[in-house]
Amino acid sequence: MQLTAKPDRTFGLIVGIEKYHETAWNVTGGGPADDALKFAHWLHLHGVPKENIRLCLSALEENHQLIGECGLNVELATEQNISDIVTNFLSPKSGDLLYIFWAGHGLITSERERRLLCADANKQNWQNLDLKSLLDFLASDRFQIRNHICIIDACANYVLESKGRPTNLGGKAFLSGQPKQDSQQFVLLATREGEQAKVYYENKTGYFSQAVREAFAAANGNFPPNMREVTEAVKQRFTSLDKKQLPTYFYSRSWDGDIEKSHFNPFDIPHNIPQSQARKFVGRDEQIEQLHQLLQANDVVAISDVTGQGGVGKTELAIQYSWQYLEDYSGGCCWLNPQGIDLGTQLVEFGVVNLSNFNPPNALSLAGQVASCWKNWQAGKVLLVFDDVKDWKQIQPYLPPKGSRFKVLITTRLNTGLVYPSLPLGKLSADGALELLTTLLGKDRVEKELEFAKGLCRFVDYVPIGLYQIAAQCREPGSESC
Repeated sequence: MQLTAKPDRTFGLIVGIEKYHETAWNVTGGGPADDALKFAHWLHLHGVPKENIRLCLSALEENHQLIGECGLNVELATEQNISDIVTNFLSPKSGDLLYIFWAGHGLITSERERRLLCADANKQNWQNLDLKSLLDFLASDRFQIRNHICIIDACANYVLESKGRPTNLGGKAFLSGQPKQDSQQFVLLATREGEQAKVYYENKTGYFSQAVREAFAAANGNFPPNMREVTEAVKQRFTSLDKKQLPTYFYSRSWDGDIEKSHFNPFDIPHNIPQSQARKFVGRDEQIEQLHQLLQANDVVAISDVTGQGGVGKTELAIQYSWQYLEDYSGGCCWLNPQGIDLGTQLVEFGVVNLSNFNPPNALSLAGQVASCWKNWQAGKVLLVFDDVKDWKQIQPYLPPKGSRFKVLITTRLNTGLVYPSLPLGKLSADGALELLTTLLGKDRVEKELEFAKGLCRFVDYVPIGLYQIAAQCREPGSESC
């Protein structure tokens, strides 16, 4: 979907905070205020009236000249003022599009909620906005502007009570009404949970903000820019930068609700994780979290198949987990295929190709070289994945020592004789299966024959591979099966 919006019916809430009431939290050298100013100027340059742009800044003393030169009305970036702008100024406006840009500090609560710290925050009163409640409010019948583009260049690191965060963080939570069916949002976040947004100190800008500006400039004056193209451009920009200075996570929620998570590898973690073959990964978020918890508590964990017939998405779940939690395994992620060449050979070849200073003596037997792997693997926790195990005896000689820093993940159709803790995987829920089929065939096609589509999901018993097979048949030229 490409959004159309008239500049005079476009609004902006632009926030840049580099100076906080708690001075220890100030952004050294600045950056957020200038990033916000540049974004506000971009809006005005493309015809958005000044009175439609609410610019909230808290700049360091050395950057105050930027405010004097901007030519726009600058307001306080306090919790109260920003909340008033959202609820009293913006909510009743009739418009095509709202841009929200936020540069500054953020954090994650113990309930995994994203909070954006306001300029008046300090250690006694952590003034902040609840991002999820803000997005829900914008998408409800309490807010009149239907379409929203939210660009958040803020940290999302955990601040624990033991580090001074109050048990009740407080902050502004917006009360939403009924969801609006025609409300659309596109959300870009610079950081994954637990990470800090990276700042290019020499140029006083956030890497993420700079990448977004460059993507907007590449739109050649088109307003509003195509956000899918912006997303791709930002991803390409990240891959061209020094990886040690990259944001480690990129998130977008598109107009149709699709969520994409791109995981960058800033520490050059060695891995051979396969690329996902899924058009869209649906219905398994809870299982990924369960899998992570199991691997924290156990050395070896299996993803098993409740049906015993295959096609439930065991390998895809392992791929998604490996990418999502790669940064937790700084020693690397080694993917092994028991159906391929000898497992020992695969393991040693991974070490030779990917690990520095790993060169087992040729005089050693294969078993000796495997033992050398465990002793000479680079530092950090390691994830080993044995995909599609058909015989437990086949992998036994290649399991690392118990109680070591190596974690082992196994995928298998076997659901009997399991000697390891397992995550049983079965069919999708009815809603999850329909969501996957919609991704494969297209929203318009499924909605046109919704009951028939639901029947197809039931016909394949909500198993992912069955849905892929149906979609493949439906896409064949001249097919009458759908």
